[in-house]
Amino acid sequence: MWLNKTLDYWDKGTNWVARSINGVGAIALTLMMLLTAADVCLRYLFDSPVTGSYELTEFMMAILVAFGLAYTAVHHGHINVDLLITRTSQRSQAVINSITALLGIGFFILMTWRSFLYAEKLRVDGYTSQSLEIPIYPFAYVVAVGCAILVLVLLIYLRNQLQEVTKGTRLPVSVGFLSLIVLVFLLFIIPLFGASFSWQIDPLTTGFLGIGLLLVLLFSGMPISLAMGLVGFLGMAYVNGLLPGLNVMGATAHSISSSYNMSVVPLFVLMGALCYHAGLSKELYYAVYRWIGHFPGGLAMATVGACASFAAVSGSSVATTATMGMVSLPEMKRYKYDLGLAAGAIAAGGSIGILIPPSVILVLYGILTEQSIGKLFAAGFIPGILEALFYMVTIFILCKRNPLLGPKGERADFKQRIHSLKATWGVVVLFVLVIGGIYGGFFTPTEAAGIGAFGALIFSLGRRRLNWKTFRDSLEETSKTTAMVFLILIGAALLGYFLAVTRLPFELSTYVSELNVNRYIILGMIIFLYLILGAIMSSLAMIVLTVPIIFPVVEALAFDPIWFGILIVRVVEIGQITPPVGINVYVLKGVAKDLTLQRIFKGVLPFLIADICHVALLIAVPQIATFLPNLMR
Repeated sequence: MWLNKTLDYWDKGTNWVARSINGVGAIALTLMMLLTAADVCLRYLFDSPVTGSYELTEFMMAILVAFGLAYTAVHHGHINVDLLITRTSQRSQAVINSITALLGIGFFILMTWRSFLYAEKLRVDGYTSQSLEIPIYPFAYVVAVGCAILVLVLLIYLRNQLQEVTKGTRLPVSVGFLSLIVLVFLLFIIPLFGASFSWQIDPLTTGFLGIGLLLVLLFSGMPISLAMGLVGFLGMAYVNGLLPGLNVMGATAHSISSSYNMSVVPLFVLMGALCYHAGLSKELYYAVYRWIGHFPGGLAMATVGACASFAAVSGSSVATTATMGMVSLPEMKRYKYDLGLAAGAIAAGGSIGILIPPSVILVLYGILTEQSIGKLFAAGFIPGILEALFYMVTIFILCKRNPLLGPKGERADFKQRIHSLKATWGVVVLFVLVIGGIYGGFFTPTEAAGIGAFGALIFSLGRRRLNWKTFRDSLEETSKTTAMVFLILIGAALLGYFLAVTRLPFELSTYVSELNVNRYIILGMIIFLYLILGAIMSSLAMIVLTVPIIFPVVEALAFDPIWFGILIVRVVEIGQITPPVGINVYVLKGVAKDLTLQRIFKGVLPFLIADICHVALLIAVPQIATFLPNLMR
C-alpha cells in the first residue's frame, strides 16, 4: 500500500515538474518572439539591430525544446503510428507499450548521459558565443535536464502499462518490469557488440535491415521520434562502434535544439495558435460566404475559401480542420446541406493548411534538403490557390447536378460584401507582411515568423480577443508542437547519420539514375509510395522519414527540388483525407460527434478525384510551382 502511495506522489510530483519547466519554456518562447520582432524593427527604423540576437535566440530555443519534452509526453503529444496496435486487445497493447516505454527509457538515459558529458566538454574547453561571449555549456546542460525529466515521465508511463498487464493476475509488477529489462538489455547489447562476431554484415545490407527494423518499430506504436533515433543509434554503434554512436547522441540533441534557423518552426506555430484563439476563422468564413454563398453549394465553397485564407496564417491542417468544422458545419446543417458534402469540404479544405505559406511542413522540407524556405513559400502560393479552386469547382459540379446536396444561400448586396472584408484586414496584413517580407528580401523566414507571431499578438490584443487564458493556451500548444517536431528532427538526424554511413541513399540514387526507364515512371512510383504512406502515417512523419532517402534520387533524376517539394507536400496532403488514417477525418469526427467515419470518408471521395487532377496538372505544368521562385533569383 505504502509503495503505491509513494508512486502516486512521484507521479504527481513529476507531472508538476514537467508542467513547471514547460512554463519556463513558454517564457523563453515569448522572449524569443519579442526579441526577433525588436531586432527587425530596430534594424530598419534606427539601423541598430539587437547585438547577439541570433545567439540569444539559440539559447532560448534550447530551453523551449528541452523543457517541453516531458510535458508533451505527459499529454501523449509525441506522434506514433497506432494503426495496428489499436486492433489488439487492451492487455496486448499494454505489453507492447511497456516494451516501447522501456526502450525509450534506455534510449533517453543514454541521451541524458551523453548530453551531460557533451555539456561538460563545452565547459572545460571554454566555448562561448561569438558576439556576447556567453558560455554555451549551461544550455547544453538544459538539454540534458530536459531528457532526464522525460525519462521520469516514461518511468511513470511504464508503471501504468505494467499495472494494466498484470491486472487480474497474481504476477507482480516487479516481475514484468525485470523481464522487460532483460529483453531491452539484449536488444541494446546484441547490436552494440555485434561487430566482434564473425557474422558481421556489410554496411549496405545493414542499412536495409535498419529500415526493416524501423518499420517494425513504427507499426508497434512506438513514437516515430524514438523509433528513428533508436535505429539510428544502434545502426551507428554497429557499423562505426559504440563510442562514435554515443558521441553523436549528445552533440545532435544540443545542436538541433539550439538551431537558430529552426526557430522559424515554433514562431510560425505560435502565429497560427494566436490567430486561432483570436477567432479569425469565423470572420474569414462569413466574409467569403458573403461573396460566394449564393452559388450552388455556396456554403461549402465558402468553407474551402475560408480554409485557404486561414491556412495563410495558420500553416496547420489539423488546426484549420478543427476550427472550420466548429464554425461552418452548424451553418451547413442549418441550410440543410448534405452532411457528406459538408464533411468532405471541411476535411479536404483543411488539408490546404500545409501547402499555402507559411507552412511548417515546407519549412521542414527546406531544412532537410537545404533549400530556400523563401522560395518554397513562394512556390506553394499558386498551387495552394489552385487547390482551393479545384475543390470549389468540384462542389459546384456536384451541386449543379443535384441541388439538394447544397442549396443556394442568401445573396448579399455589394455593401454587405465590402463590409464583411473589414473584419479580415488583420489576416491580409499578416499574410502580406510575412510573405511579402520574405519575397521582397526584407527579412529572413525566421525573422518573418517572429514578426508574424508578434503581429498576431498585437492584432488579437487590439481586437480584444486575447486574454491570459487564451495566450497561455497558445504558448502551451506551441510548446507541445515544438517539442514533438524537434524530437522527431533529432531522431531523423540520428537515422540520417546511420544511413549516410551505410551509403544506402546514395547507392539507391545511383541505382535509380542508371535504370533505363523514363524518369517520370520513377516519379510516379515515388508518388504512389507517398500515397500509400499517407494512408497510414502523419504528414510530418512522412516528410522527415522519407525525404533524406528519396531526395538524393530526385537530384539524380534532375528534377527541380523546389517543384518536387511542392509536389510531395501536395501528395502528402492527400494522405490527410485518405483512409484508413486520414488525420483530418478523425479531427472532424472529434468535432462532429454525430457524423460517422464512413459518412465522412464517402464525402471526401469527390475531393480525392480533384486532388489527383491537381497533382497531374502540377506534373504536366511545373511552372505553376516554379514561376514565383524564379522571380526571386
